[in-house]
Amino acid sequence: MDQALEHADLIITGGTVITQNEQREIIDRGAVAVRGGSILAVGPADSLRARYRAQRVLDTAGCLVFPGLVNTHTHLLQTFQKGLGEGLRLYEWVRAVTGPSVPLMTERDAYLAAALGGLEALRSGTTTVLDYEYPLPDRKLYHSVARAFRDLGLRGILAQGFTETGEQFGLPAYLFQPVEGALEAWARTTADIRTELDCDLLSFGLAPAIVFGVTRKGLERPRASADSRGMLVSLHVHETPDDERNTLAEHGQRAVPFLEETGLLGPNLLAVHGVRLQPDDIETFVKHGVKLSHNPISNMYLGSGAAPIVEIRRAGLTVGLGTDGAASNNSQDMLETMKCAGLVHKMAHRDPSAITAADVLDMATIDGARAVGQEARLGSLEPGKQADLFVYDPTCARSVPLLDPVASLVFSAGTEGVVTTVVAGQVVLDERRITTLDEGALLRECQDAAVALAQRAGTLPQHS
Repeated sequence: MDQALEHADLIITGGTVITQNEQREIIDRGAVAVRGGSILAVGPADSLRARYRAQRVLDTAGCLVFPGLVNTHTHLLQTFQKGLGEGLRLYEWVRAVTGPSVPLMTERDAYLAAALGGLEALRSGTTTVLDYEYPLPDRKLYHSVARAFRDLGLRGILAQGFTETGEQFGLPAYLFQPVEGALEAWARTTADIRTELDCDLLSFGLAPAIVFGVTRKGLERPRASADSRGMLVSLHVHETPDDERNTLAEHGQRAVPFLEETGLLGPNLLAVHGVRLQPDDIETFVKHGVKLSHNPISNMYLGSGAAPIVEIRRAGLTVGLGTDGAASNNSQDMLETMKCAGLVHKMAHRDPSAITAADVLDMATIDGARAVGQEARLGSLEPGKQADLFVYDPTCARSVPLLDPVASLVFSAGTEGVVTTVVAGQVVLDERRITTLDEGALLRECQDAAVALAQRAGTLPQHS
């Protein structure tokens, strides 16, 4: 009888499958069949086991199966700066922490920092990470970050940052490069990375760093480049009051009207933060189909404020979630980010119904995939999509009792419950064990390398 069954590489069976499909279907005693990097079928376990045989079957009875989470914004090179700059506002922190640190990073530092952030991502059920990369003096560091994604088996969108000006506002001068040169160099770098690594998990984007740090001409140029190369563009917008003041000083306009004039706004623009977006700004973003990355923990940690996410989503704007870099978050844990996203807006509106667990899960999965322009292949468990998912075991004190799987994930989950993470059909976290790297050795090397970097940069705290 087995000869009549269709072949699959992997079947995840017996758990509650939260599909995040258009109907937001939840299948008790469900199953997901995988072949290669794609999902073959999703449905009741008995039905799929009658249709498919597999090289490996994962019994997930009593567990929850979710689409992989999408982290729409981080800076992985900051992973070595956890806990530094405590109590500083954004541009004070840039001057004191990230500014001195990044130019002193070696290729090995860059690899280790990216791998460390990637490990934490996988352990929190994250399968896709958009890494917003600094303009780096040594372009080999971009290769190091890409190798970390490849070696981990983590899906990555690597977006090149560029800045032209802004030293008077506290931006470090090593970031500055004419946009035309940055775009040409990034085209060469991405071609070299594709040739070197031959990794289907990697895609690329553009990331003008901040509105006041790029000239009008510099912000006009990326639109044509991104459109011709099918790339995402991402940009920090209205994170702090300083952003608004600096943009007015540099361009004589608020950020969103200025960006509209440059032609940069469009469906493949992912704006980041939006803490101080005004109603007119939101309308403009909706008109152009702009997406938003919401980074609640970073916004709280730096005292930036609560973005008007409830109003933004009600206006019809797509919102994804991001951790931001570990220097302004201290983790890359998307489960923690989900809980904070749910709580901060209930608090800000003084209304527990302002945002729901289902809203938050949408932002972390299917809306996150939309935010990075990959909803056709990521963000839900459906046939034909990439087999990116994670298995959560709720039999721990934090999650028991399990009564509502979505609410439990958003408000009662921790990384200790993530037992399996699958990216493109590859089991990269297997029964809580990373399969692709020696995690213990990596963590020990990261600790030593991060301390050495802080000593070189002069950022290591002095304790009495």
